[in-house]
Amino acid sequence: MDDNKLTLVGEDGNETECEIILTHEHNGKKYVIFEFVDSEEISAAQYVPDDKDEAEGTFLDIETDEEWEMLDEVLEKFFDEIEAEENA
Repeated sequence: MDDNKLTLVGEDGNETECEIILTHEHNGKKYVIFEFVDSEEISAAQYVPDDKDEAEGTFLDIETDEEWEMLDEVLEKFFDEIEAEENA
């Protein structure tokens, strides 16, 4: 399994391939920002690891505007750092 890939399984059982852009931890919560491979749309979710296996877990929807704003800032900073490295 590729560490930068994940497969989301919808309620209908359909699988969607995603590429992890980055992970972030804030206020004791773990977040994953990812891109859907087929549409190149970027999204995020809270990740709650399974008690027995850190690599297995559940994704929860982001529920507050504050969380979305925080993740947007994290992603913007990430892209700014990449751009700065490319221009160095």
